[in-house]
Amino acid sequence: MNKGEFSISVKCLANCEELLAEELKELGVNKIKLGKRVVYGECSQEVMYDVCYCSRLALRVYVPIAEFFIRKVEDLYKKAMQIEWDNLMLLDQTFAIDANVRHHSIQHPHFASLKLKDAIADYFRNEYDKRPNVDAENPDVLFHLHIDEEKVTISLDAGGRSLNQRGYRMGAGDAPLNEVLAAALIRTTGWKGESVFIDPMCGSGTLVIEAAMVASHTPAQFARPQFQFMKWPGYDENLWLAIKKKREDAIVEPAFPIYANDLNKNALGWAKKNAGKENLAQHILFGSNDFFEMNLENERGILAMNPPYGERLDLDDAIGFYKNIGNAFKLNWKGWKTWVFSGHLEAMKRLGLKPSKKSKWINAKIDCVWYGYEIFEGTLKDFKTPALPDEDKKSD
Repeated sequence: MNKGEFSISVKCLANCEELLAEELKELGVNKIKLGKRVVYGECSQEVMYDVCYCSRLALRVYVPIAEFFIRKVEDLYKKAMQIEWDNLMLLDQTFAIDANVRHHSIQHPHFASLKLKDAIADYFRNEYDKRPNVDAENPDVLFHLHIDEEKVTISLDAGGRSLNQRGYRMGAGDAPLNEVLAAALIRTTGWKGESVFIDPMCGSGTLVIEAAMVASHTPAQFARPQFQFMKWPGYDENLWLAIKKKREDAIVEPAFPIYANDLNKNALGWAKKNAGKENLAQHILFGSNDFFEMNLENERGILAMNPPYGERLDLDDAIGFYKNIGNAFKLNWKGWKTWVFSGHLEAMKRLGLKPSKKSKWINAKIDCVWYGYEIFEGTLKDFKTPALPDEDKKSD
């Protein structure tokens, strides 16, 4: 990999493109452009390593190595044979191909993957009279093949397995949030650790763990032992170790408490284990209280929750449950900013509060919403009218 600027394509969740673009800019990526579930940019090798290690919103980090056009699948083999594959991997390394294909003459992405695999194997056979092996489970080098009608892009996958797999999840319980989704939801609140954070129905702890990582400046991939870029020709180990040390030296104790609460002690146990894997349990206060009786007196901050919305909660139960959540907000959480993530869209309408912020998401193929509420004290008029300075009050 060269030391100068090169292109990257960073995959993300639907509706996360703008959030990811902001994050990539903060990490030093230039010339950013948004696509559908992808953000494009240019960066140095150092920044690419840093993006893989620190991005909380990236699913995959690709480095394009070739772009060309095809009319039929046979053209893919011919064009791929012109690529100097020995600059991208060694003969004794294994490889695999991940494909995303939309082309009128290619019925299945596996067929396109086979054509590319044959081109790579035949290139090495022609040059060295020997071919590298394929390892679909644990390859040294992972290539991504993207075909959009006639345009073909072949990329190196810098991270390896999907970057939402942080490595801290030892147990999940029921319907855990995708880690990248949890990080995106937290980012939409604007919270960066400057106030108290609580998830009163934390389940296996994904929201609070991601929050603790934000507040402590812990890199998103702190628990990941290796990345795919470490197997590339031109990998700069000293550069990587310097980045890793710099990021880990910057880890701090969160300035405000982070609370993880769940009435289900089994789920809470998994939350503790998952946080412990990331060395974050020390930053989180765990409790097993009934949310409808909770009240953090003399504290203000962010309350974020992902209450049940599965098939086991029928409509009548869900409506009553969500009404109780809204009542609890109004009774016990005055002065807080509360956020609810749910796929039970009908029940969310019965919360009894008007959201100040809304966004739509997909979780495990379920349409979900993320609503933010300002739980103010006093009347709505008082909340919207700023207090006058003392001298102005006297002049009345």
